[in-house]
Amino acid sequence: MVKKCLELFQELSENKDDYAKFYESFAKNLKLGIHEDTANRDKLADLLRYSSTRSGNEMISLQDYIDNMKPEQKSIYYIIGDNKTALANSPFIEVLKKKGYEVLLMTDAMDEYCITQLKEYKDHKLIDCTKDDLDIPLSDDEKAAKEQQKAELETLCTVAKSVLGDKVEKVVISHRMANSPASISTAQMGWSAQMAKIMKSQPLGGDNMLMSFMLPKKTLELNPDHQVIQSLRKRVADIDNVDRTTRDTIWLLYETSLLTSNFELDEPTVYASRIYKLIALGISDDADIEDDVEDVPTLEDDAQVDAAEENVMEEID
Repeated sequence: MVKKCLELFQELSENKDDYAKFYESFAKNLKLGIHEDTANRDKLADLLRYSSTRSGNEMISLQDYIDNMKPEQKSIYYIIGDNKTALANSPFIEVLKKKGYEVLLMTDAMDEYCITQLKEYKDHKLIDCTKDDLDIPLSDDEKAAKEQQKAELETLCTVAKSVLGDKVEKVVISHRMANSPASISTAQMGWSAQMAKIMKSQPLGGDNMLMSFMLPKKTLELNPDHQVIQSLRKRVADIDNVDRTTRDTIWLLYETSLLTSNFELDEPTVYASRIYKLIALGISDDADIEDDVEDVPTLEDDAQVDAAEENVMEEID
């Protein structure tokens, strides 16, 4: 029965319109089969269809993806989330798109379970773009520039880790972003941001030992070519003298990166307070700032704000 069904599905896939209707109704069942049926995993993988950064409104197979790969490309890149548009504009894939690499956009919760079991397709590894070990092919000049920037921003990475504490596992320089200043990736072992959201929504997904062990270990990745990061680098030249404005900017950078990286904010009201303060500083006269703008609470302590607050908007500009 299973063999006959697979033959029927394969035959049906040859007609794009008919298969699109079938896939819309039974995609979750096929993905569940990949998760559970080891013997037929490869045949079921042939039946998968996904949107991509280059497919427009069409859905492509994994074989279609391989046929369109660049000569130097060895892996299949994918990203999982809730919204196709948000995924297509994710900071995680900015450089991949700029280099012309196609990225599969997966918006079904079942994809997390499916891809975890599939891992590779026809000798091509499936690479999660939100993980911290994303391997992007670089030229010799790009590798040399990366090492130089890593040395230049070492102090900023140290300061950012000190400010954020155990909120992040580490702070590193990354070349996966083209337009965004920062993103938050997760370790290869453990859940992705999307998987953590799925598990937390389960009826029995409360705090337990497994949840604590599998929760994503966050890595704050900084884009060395972005103006915000370069401005911060100049401000932390003296590692022992980091002012309040710089610390607040680092927190804002981290919290905004949480949102763009598909995480949930730990303290939404604190983040909102920081944004409101930026708005107030931007539209108020300097003489009014000290009287009208209240101190923003910080996650690390409740210490009082420095007597003279600097104009954050000017620093960012």
